[in-house]
Amino acid sequence: MVVPGTKRYLSRIAVQPRVYSRFLDAPAGTESIGYGVNESAQHVDYFDRIGLFSKSFTQSIWLSFGAMRWLLLVLIGLGAGLVAVAVELSLHYLLEEKLKLLDLVGRSTESLGAQYLCDIGFCLCAAAIAGILVCFVEVLAAGSGIPEIKCFLNGIHLPKLVSGKTLFAKAVGIVFSVVAGLPCGKEGPMIHSGAIVGAMVTCFNLERRLRPLNLDVETRDFVAAGAAAGVSAAFGAPIGAVLFAVEEGASHMSPRILTQLFVSSSVATLVTRLTLGPIISGHPWSLLGTGVPVSFGRFTEVSYNFLEMFIFALIGIVCGLLGAAFNHFNGRLSRWRKRCIGPTGWKRFFEVLCVTFIIASLKFWIPSVVLGMNGEGWQPLIFDELSQTQQLWLEGGQASIRDLFHCKNNATESSVGVHLPHQACHRGFHELGVLILFGFFNLATTCWTFGLGVPAGLFVPSLLTGAVLGRFVGEVLQAELPQVVGPADPGIYALVGACAMLAGVGRITISLAMILTEATGTGIFGLPIFMVVVIATWVGDYFNRGIYDLHIIDLKQIPLLEQSPADVMVRYAVKDIMASQVVSLQGVEKVQRIVDVLRSCNHNGFPVLENGTMKMEGLIERGFLHLLLARGRYYGMFQDTPDAPIGSLVPFEAIAWPNIHSYPDIKSLSKKLSTEDRQKYMDLRPYVSCNGYSIPPQASMASAFLLFRRLGLRHLPVVDSDGDLCGIITRKDLILMEEDEHGEMVQRSQPKLSADTGWAFRKSENLEESDFGLESGMNSALDSLDSEETEWSQELSVPAVEIVGPNGAPQSSDSDATEKDFEVQSHGGMGGMGA
Repeated sequence: MVVPGTKRYLSRIAVQPRVYSRFLDAPAGTESIGYGVNESAQHVDYFDRIGLFSKSFTQSIWLSFGAMRWLLLVLIGLGAGLVAVAVELSLHYLLEEKLKLLDLVGRSTESLGAQYLCDIGFCLCAAAIAGILVCFVEVLAAGSGIPEIKCFLNGIHLPKLVSGKTLFAKAVGIVFSVVAGLPCGKEGPMIHSGAIVGAMVTCFNLERRLRPLNLDVETRDFVAAGAAAGVSAAFGAPIGAVLFAVEEGASHMSPRILTQLFVSSSVATLVTRLTLGPIISGHPWSLLGTGVPVSFGRFTEVSYNFLEMFIFALIGIVCGLLGAAFNHFNGRLSRWRKRCIGPTGWKRFFEVLCVTFIIASLKFWIPSVVLGMNGEGWQPLIFDELSQTQQLWLEGGQASIRDLFHCKNNATESSVGVHLPHQACHRGFHELGVLILFGFFNLATTCWTFGLGVPAGLFVPSLLTGAVLGRFVGEVLQAELPQVVGPADPGIYALVGACAMLAGVGRITISLAMILTEATGTGIFGLPIFMVVVIATWVGDYFNRGIYDLHIIDLKQIPLLEQSPADVMVRYAVKDIMASQVVSLQGVEKVQRIVDVLRSCNHNGFPVLENGTMKMEGLIERGFLHLLLARGRYYGMFQDTPDAPIGSLVPFEAIAWPNIHSYPDIKSLSKKLSTEDRQKYMDLRPYVSCNGYSIPPQASMASAFLLFRRLGLRHLPVVDSDGDLCGIITRKDLILMEEDEHGEMVQRSQPKLSADTGWAFRKSENLEESDFGLESGMNSALDSLDSEETEWSQELSVPAVEIVGPNGAPQSSDSDATEKDFEVQSHGGMGGMGA
């Protein structure tokens, strides 16, 4: 509606959106990573001096054509594969010895009690080792690590996420978590371990060997390659690993990055198949191809009827509902742990021991009770004498999934040619009551374990639960309705249930379908797998988030930008969400004021203005300011007057990576600066990044969201039509919050449309006033509206714009870090999430 006599138009929007930066704070030390190129004169001079634009560089096979980069990718795949081999061999040996020990105690003592004490002691010792590594060594080794790696690949850095200590705690801890009998898998931690291996190649002085425009971009790509190599090493699925990295991780994909991911994934798969096959299965060392077993056993025959597609769809719906329930209860349990247990210390360690004791006891006594009820007496549990269903309680993991997929009832050979004990196969999975009990038991205990103070993956437990439910459906249909089932045997239903369950919990779609297709050799069964995965994901998304996003966004409150902006963001303008009190610096600034600004706030990016104006020169990050202050006197950067000619540049090598990621805190800098130094001036213009990214205040919030998401920005200045700085946006300003049913502020992918609070004015292209409110235009608009519209417009609330100039008092509005975090600066990205 255009108001006569004005150059504005009206739109009904909620004037004051609720954004993350005004309601929540990210964990201490959480920082945003900027992936833009530093276009300062100092950085360009550095590129020129190292010959980046020279003919010798552009024609170099090692540098311009990236031969060194491909060698590093091969090294990442090799490292991730070797870590996976070490974990797999350790698990294979310890689990085998555990079963041998139980059988030895049972046969020698013939006492069920003695066998139980041996089992529970073994499990508690293993759980204690895993718990110590998390609760007292490195807390980031807990869980699967996938949520944290997803944050890193999307521009959020957590301290110590990709350190060597985290790798040690993760790889060793997951071995003992699985051996302890907890319902967890090694696949998620292998992804985290592979990502750490990818990050470790940055210690090879990539600034000199690769000469990248932005080293953070190279680091991100290597971490993505390591994560993909971890998936590939865990499942033997290189294509699925690449798709997983695209779907769950990186948001800045390109054909070049996809090729890099595939190289590292293929190498990791090659390493695992060349080593694990000969060691575990006894195959020749050089054998590859179909002769090498895949992770979950190769299906030799896959046949199904079209009508069974509807049964598969129903399994997908049920698993989607179970996945939503799993995420709901795990979220509530994790909130209780966060409130009452804490991330480290003895309370969390004792919780690990208590949970392990209860789960291990139930997994021992339930099959014992089943044997007693079957009239076989209270005898010790001898693994080879148990039925396939009863073995699930003692074995678990990939071996149980293979049995559910391939064991043929009343046969001595499985569908993959693996010899099974005669009595076990004779009894098969006919104990349907025990089978479905194990399925729900495993689902409940996995929900209880995920978030415990041990390394724990979610892939295998979810796949196992789904395989049990699918096998149960297949067995029932084959026994009761053989004319409906068609040619598909119960193992096919187990495969469908496994895919659907993991999709219902993790909301993984195309990559999960490809991983299971590669891990079972069932390419011709891809359509039903993809169908149930999509159905389970859709059903689960109707109720809540996937488990990984739940832990990132709702529990840890990390400001992760999702894949696309919420629809309601189109209704909000940038001026409604920006930080209007901007802490800025002049192009030539007094040293004392720079120190005062750095001491008074925790912001990590500062707009630099033309002297005496509000025109933007560019942005400079906190790390550069700290290091310039530390090295300014040595390089003669300090000037006696603001008009003095620019002296010598501080070379980029003096403050280059990794120095700008680990710089001295402001307290120690203040002590080193003399009184004379504080009265001098610094010319910041040669060190300011002039990339030119900015946005007008009347642009929509959705436009700013897309700029951050696609360009990997860290700060986005808001500049009006006259070129004056009037605000700044950071990642946290782009996340909408709303109250849930409990009155708590939560992040929503698509917030509900709240009732309009009034008429808001939006500026037209030809409007020349400099402020946002424009009271004269507002009065003319109100005069032309009818009485009802006038009543609405009185509710208008337009945010004021206040720029803190050179002499103003800087204010902190939305910083993530505390003052303690800046005493010793050492982290993976320059600066934090604040303006």
